[in-house]
Amino acid sequence: MWTGLYGLIAASGLRTYAAPKGPRRRAALGLWAAQLALNGLWPRLFFGRRRPRAALVDSALLLATSAAYAGIARRVDPTASKLFAPYLGWLAFATLLNAEIVRRNPEV
Repeated sequence: MWTGLYGLIAASGLRTYAAPKGPRRRAALGLWAAQLALNGLWPRLFFGRRRPRAALVDSALLLATSAAYAGIARRVDPTASKLFAPYLGWLAFATLLNAEIVRRNPEV
């Protein structure tokens, strides 16, 4: 599943990068890079440091940043935004899973 999602994330970013330069494109690329950094941080927090609450904060920020990217990307290249939609769905589900883990394990 991740191979497909990362392929769609990359294709979306590439289409945004290939769009004509402008402030919306620049903003979209900044948000795309930010979501990628937040995506890379989550497993370190959740699995590496075993801090599910911190991972939940990261996941919520990741979801918000990704949604903002998709919204701006829609104005830059509508296809780029559509390619990103499955990832947004996964992030929403993953954030709910993380929240449930935190809820069921208040001691961590």
